[in-house]
Amino acid sequence: MAHTTFVLTEHNDLDYILDIWRVEMPKVAFQSEYVMHALLGFSALHKAHVEPENAQRLRESAVNHLDKALVLYRSESSPATAQNANAKFVFTWIVALFAYAIPPSLPPIDAIVELFMLVKGIDAILSETWYWVSQGPFAPILTRGFQEAVPIPHESNYTVPEGIDFGLNHLDYMIGVDAMLSDDRRTCALILTELKGIYNTIHPAQGSCSVASILCFPKQDSGNFAQLVKRRVPQALIILAYYCVMLDVLDDRWWIHGWSKRVLQDVLATLDEQWRHWIEWPVQTVLLKESTPRASRSFMV
Repeated sequence: MAHTTFVLTEHNDLDYILDIWRVEMPKVAFQSEYVMHALLGFSALHKAHVEPENAQRLRESAVNHLDKALVLYRSESSPATAQNANAKFVFTWIVALFAYAIPPSLPPIDAIVELFMLVKGIDAILSETWYWVSQGPFAPILTRGFQEAVPIPHESNYTVPEGIDFGLNHLDYMIGVDAMLSDDRRTCALILTELKGIYNTIHPAQGSCSVASILCFPKQDSGNFAQLVKRRVPQALIILAYYCVMLDVLDDRWWIHGWSKRVLQDVLATLDEQWRHWIEWPVQTVLLKESTPRASRSFMV
């Protein structure tokens, strides 16, 4: 970790982020076997990305480490304490990044549903460990990563798309355009409000994004929204299509590259003709955008 810190983080990251990955993360891993296996596994995945000639062997190693990590984590499962809070907190995030880096063998819509439910589990661990984590070396991830936006580097090829504010406001009308159960409509309205909040953190005028806020979507009524998406309810799929624009902000990171396109293509193929005009803007922004080479970037939450 000490010697590959600039492979695993950004060259322009703040010192506190560099120290977390370079110093604090290995400390926790040496105290917790399941964190060590998770960290080794994710590092193997990253090596598979930068060394494609060794990708198959490294991916097998990554999965082996993750399997061991999950078995150990479950066997040591216990309420959060001052002694294990950092390990639990770090482990849940590494598992989430793993899930993006190795997509499940499911249709993309169902795969993103699985991730929504995983995020719900992360929220539970975060609530359980917040007090102790906020007192220790990982506090900056809570105070900066969740509450402040992470600047989009000037040299990045990504440009925040314009027009989503109009589109999102237009979706208020979309939710009421066809008959829905009142609880389903309420869930869609809640999720849409949350999505608007995420957009506010990456508004072009601000030129920044909060990685954690995008990955932790949806935080409200996530279980019900996941079920609506799984049932292929058109209104929920349209909101998901707009979320793909947010997800695309992170697309130059190696562990999430391609997710936004795969999910949006599945939504486009699933929606009946009468609904497709609602997602013209996400399709144009994500699927039809001009392709530009992107540098490999790492995980920073």
